[in-house]
Amino acid sequence: MVAGRIPRLLRLIALLQSGRVYNSAQLASECEVSRRTVFRDLKTLQESGIYVLYDDEKQGYQLPWRTIVPFKDLTFEEVLALFVLSQDLDKTIVGLPLDGIAHTASAKILSSLPDALREQVIEAAQSISIWLTPCNPSLRNELHYKTILKAVTSKQNVRIQYVCPNEQKTASTMLSPYHMLYSNRQWYVVGRSSVDRGIKVFPIQKMIKSELLDEKFKKPSRFKLDRYLDHSWDPVRQSSRTVSVKIRFESQAAQTVSQIIWDKSQEIRKLKGGAIEFRARVGDLEQMTDWLLSFGNQAEVISPPSLRKLIKTRISEMSQIYSKKSSRN
Repeated sequence: MVAGRIPRLLRLIALLQSGRVYNSAQLASECEVSRRTVFRDLKTLQESGIYVLYDDEKQGYQLPWRTIVPFKDLTFEEVLALFVLSQDLDKTIVGLPLDGIAHTASAKILSSLPDALREQVIEAAQSISIWLTPCNPSLRNELHYKTILKAVTSKQNVRIQYVCPNEQKTASTMLSPYHMLYSNRQWYVVGRSSVDRGIKVFPIQKMIKSELLDEKFKKPSRFKLDRYLDHSWDPVRQSSRTVSVKIRFESQAAQTVSQIIWDKSQEIRKLKGGAIEFRARVGDLEQMTDWLLSFGNQAEVISPPSLRKLIKTRISEMSQIYSKKSSRN
């Protein structure tokens, strides 16, 4: 199933369970799709055992809660996956607004299970762990996160004041928030800014003030996050211009690089001795420098020359730091 369709089906289920009766046109408007797509999604729900009811008198659809599969019908593997992920995510993203939510949700699911299954899941989960990237423990953005979340879900404009990237000054804008994204250990909001009437990305952690406005907005149907961030390795520093890069990775790093999809445009060619040649199109060369430097002498930029120069400059600056005697001893 297409990844973008899953959230839409969940949205459809939530609407049908709200107690209000929706006709096909209203469902299409709420889900921002065509009526034809709505009918296809309703058929998918029916085929999955979720029986949507049509009310002839009210001329609309609804979904009683009892038609949803109860927690007791979940398999051992399904519950274990949810429990392990929620526990480890809860530990990893501590300090963010999601802290504790995954934990309480999994606890509610566990409490509804038969005793034998619940004990089996808890025992198995003690032998499974997931290590994720280091977390950002700052709580400063919690208030702004909640404001932005409310704005995104209710499609309301919001006025924000924020610290400009790489500058010691603040700015403000009215924002129509289209999407929230968690990447690089922090939350971002993507939306249309009143400053230049263009789509921008703002780190929520950089916000100083956020105010929910009464004015509503309509998200353009053509907006797709994947398309907007197409070749970007950094949500904030994304660029519409792309550059072809070619990098040689020696054998020690080649296997690690080959096993991961770093960019959907990447191509990998095997070389003699276990080395590989990595090719991709990226939006900003500076976005790649930290990634390349993390491989040390196992990575060499073949092209473009401008990226080689960036890496060389960074190495030179690091060399100067370590060539002089430390004054901090």
